[in-house]
Amino acid sequence: MTYGEVEGIVKEVLAKQLTMDVAKINLESRLVEDLGIDSFGSVEVAFELEEKFNIKIPDAALYEAKTVKNIVDYIASQKEGK
Repeated sequence: MTYGEVEGIVKEVLAKQLTMDVAKINLESRLVEDLGIDSFGSVEVAFELEEKFNIKIPDAALYEAKTVKNIVDYIASQKEGK
């Protein structure tokens, strides 16, 4: 799976969760400040991403993610080792 494919899936999941146009989400989008995601929403997003990518996202990684790029980088690094 390429970085671009991971990015696309992450953006789709975020857009669905936040009911917003996927085109308004970019790698630099800040999760809280730009997208308005709250802690409950981030847990739901993490759960859906875990299912889509068949990985486990630890709470620490979830709390450290501040931007869409942080999420994509984390997932891409997990998929590289598989």
